[in-house]
Amino acid sequence: MEKKDKLFISIYNDYYGALLTEYQRGLIDGYYNLDMSLGELAQENGISPQGVSDALKRAERQLVAYERKLGLVEKTQRIKNILEELKRDLPSDKTEKLSEAIDLLVE
Repeated sequence: MEKKDKLFISIYNDYYGALLTEYQRGLIDGYYNLDMSLGELAQENGISPQGVSDALKRAERQLVAYERKLGLVEKTQRIKNILEELKRDLPSDKTEKLSEAIDLLVE
């Protein structure tokens, strides 16, 4: 998996992670956010590294499927881009609220 794809899985997890099982969330968090190896996750969960790899792939496919169906990450990015454009076109004294909205979208 490319670095870009790993970033998207992490972002998708921020949006859709609550829809995964607790076990899947733990694997995704450990692998993508805590930079744990398959071996470390396997030892922690009492399964083989291959089992961890298979479970991660299933969770990744679910996250990608949620984004395909719901498109929240893409919509948020499009809204952020529009707000950034508007912010550039407004006088600097009128951009505070737009900056707040952009910050909320990025959090």
